[in-house]
Amino acid sequence: MMDGSVFAVSELAGVVDSPLMIPITFEQYQDRRLLFTRFVKGKFQGAFARIEADKSSIAATGEDTLSAQIIITDWEGNVQDEYNEVIQVELNGVLQSVKTEKGVAHITVTSDEPGAFVLKTHGLDRNAELKVVVADAG
Repeated sequence: MMDGSVFAVSELAGVVDSPLMIPITFEQYQDRRLLFTRFVKGKFQGAFARIEADKSSIAATGEDTLSAQIIITDWEGNVQDEYNEVIQVELNGVLQSVKTEKGVAHITVTSDEPGAFVLKTHGLDRNAELKVVVADAG
C-alpha cells in the first residue's frame, strides 16, 4: 500500500508486521478488484469507471450516433449514486471534461471519418476504455 492505494496483493509465508500492509481475508485475496482501491478509515474505497454503449460501431455519415454511459462504481461494482463530479474523458486523443450525475456521465459520438477510436477515462482509481469503430458509409 502506497499513499493509501492498493497496488499489489501478496501471499506471504508468515505474518509480517508492517504499517504499509493491510491484513485481508482469503476471499479478499482472491478478489482482484481490490487492486487500485484506497484503504481509508478501515475500508476499501475507490472510484472505478465502466463504459457501456448502445452499439459497437457507427457509420461515417456524421449523423449515426453511438450513445455511451460512463458509470462510476465502487470496487464491488455498485453504482456510486452520490458521485456528481466532473471526470476527464478522452476520445481519439482529445480530452474533455464531462459532468457525472448520480454516478453516470453520458457521451454521444458521431463521425464522418472512418476508423477506430478509443473512448477512455482518466484520473479515476480504475479507468475504463471502449473501442469505437466508425465504418465507411460508402
